[in-house]
Amino acid sequence: MIHEFYEELKRRNVFKGALAYVVVSWVVTQVASIVFPAFELGAQWMRYLLIVLVVLFPIWLVISWFYEITANGIKKTANVTTSESIRGKTSNNLNYVIIGALLAAIVLLAVNTYGTYTNGEDVKETQLVEAIKTDSIASKEKSVAVLAFADMSPEKDQEYFSDGISEEILNYLAKNPELQVTSRTSSFSFKGSNTTVKEIGEKLNVNYVLEGSVRKASKIFRITTQLINTQTGKHLWSETYDRQMDDIFAIQDEIAAEVTKNLEANLLDEKIKKTNTEAYTKYLQAKNLYDRYTKESVSSAYQLINESIESDSLYAPAWLLKAKITYSGNIYWGLFESDSSIDKNLQYLQTALDLDPNYAVAFAYRASIYLSQGMYEKARQDLQKALKIDPENAEVLGRVSYYPTISHVERVKLLNKAIKIDPMNELNFLRLARAFLFKREYEKSLEAMDTFLLFAPYGPGEHSVKAELLALTGEYERALKEVALEDDEMSKSYSRTLIALIFKEENKEELVANFKEKYAEKYAYLAAQMYAYQNKKDAAYFWLEKAFEQNSGELVYQLNGDPYMDPLRKDARFKKFKSKIDFPEPLAFDFEN
Repeated sequence: MIHEFYEELKRRNVFKGALAYVVVSWVVTQVASIVFPAFELGAQWMRYLLIVLVVLFPIWLVISWFYEITANGIKKTANVTTSESIRGKTSNNLNYVIIGALLAAIVLLAVNTYGTYTNGEDVKETQLVEAIKTDSIASKEKSVAVLAFADMSPEKDQEYFSDGISEEILNYLAKNPELQVTSRTSSFSFKGSNTTVKEIGEKLNVNYVLEGSVRKASKIFRITTQLINTQTGKHLWSETYDRQMDDIFAIQDEIAAEVTKNLEANLLDEKIKKTNTEAYTKYLQAKNLYDRYTKESVSSAYQLINESIESDSLYAPAWLLKAKITYSGNIYWGLFESDSSIDKNLQYLQTALDLDPNYAVAFAYRASIYLSQGMYEKARQDLQKALKIDPENAEVLGRVSYYPTISHVERVKLLNKAIKIDPMNELNFLRLARAFLFKREYEKSLEAMDTFLLFAPYGPGEHSVKAELLALTGEYERALKEVALEDDEMSKSYSRTLIALIFKEENKEELVANFKEKYAEKYAYLAAQMYAYQNKKDAAYFWLEKAFEQNSGELVYQLNGDPYMDPLRKDARFKKFKSKIDFPEPLAFDFEN
């Protein structure tokens, strides 16, 4: 009975009809996924299409069973005589339909794959924007993004001021625990774009957007602000403020109070740390230049921050910024040698903390300096304080992630939380790339590095880092092209040698010898990596001992997870060597994954 029914299904072309329907439906959905966005048809229209196709499928099967195509049109199968039947021809036609649909499917799949490959950067940017969205619906009710205010001045020379007022309003609102305030880097990422308020609301997952503009005429500033509901596009309120420059802080308080009033929330009593107008203006200019992170911009930032502090030495953020400028400028470009000693950097940070004892980012940044000097206990204490004061600050979490005794698994979780809080803080992607490297997840490490480079220009050593990751993922030619772009000679020599070792180039020994001659005395640990990777144990231990004598930070930060040291890990000498290293006490922290 079952066999006869099966044969009848075949005779009536029900199986081929079903297969043709499925293949054609798949092609239709693929075409729709391409066409619908062009007409601004959302995901719900794709769902409607899928529902229709699913509902029609059993109807199609019933029609295939009860009806047949003949030379005289469609007739009930029971009424079709043998002489009228063209089932064989219909079967062949269905074969053509199936083959044609499959060819179309292959073409569409190839186009989609090619588009994904060639638009990798766009995909990453889209993923970044999607990462901004959160799952919380309840917290969204009182959520706001403060966009970068537009500089409408005729000379377009007030960008630093318009950015500054936006940022201070954002910081003011962020002090209210009842509000969900989007971070600066995420909000400011839409600066200069044509993205609609509704789209911004969807991408940042906020119900309200505060936007505005600044226009300067003589000594008068006109600041225009408006609060917009992102779901409806309705302007809840707007206001224009004409003020003298010395009224800037009153303006900030006034605007912030209006926003919180309209969100039915109460501000905390704490006010913005105030400074005089001239000092604040120069602080904003210095910060703007420092964020560009080039040798020239950092040099200019140094001059401006000194002028700011000379005008008003009681503004804590200015002292933190001076510490960042002098430390980074000296490390990366050899600038400010007379004003960038570790003692002076710590002095600047202590001044900032004396002025603001609850300055979490200052504690975290000071911890970074302590870590660079091997002062692990002091770093641990500062990081604990920073976490206690502001455990939801992305910069704090990013600096905490660098503490050496955190496991690589915990480090990835910590950085993922920081990125969730502020998905456009590029430094946390650089830190994540390092964490994945030590987990031997090279593809993820390269992806995080590429994401970092979407936002930040290549700095010293960063072409070399990417080249190294390309090599570890098997991309030999790309690795060679990337390392050739590196300007820092030591980094270039180091990464070029690693590439040669990874791919077993004939000239690898020559490259190792060249690095050893030029740089090994100063960078003993890096030389040890090269010999360890080749399993040349005696030479590797020689340079590890040198690194120990130098009190090299890499022994604490890298040795436990360094993939280049893997050939030594089962060696008894390696365990004995590790026992000499004074690893710091664990850091206590607790966070939701």
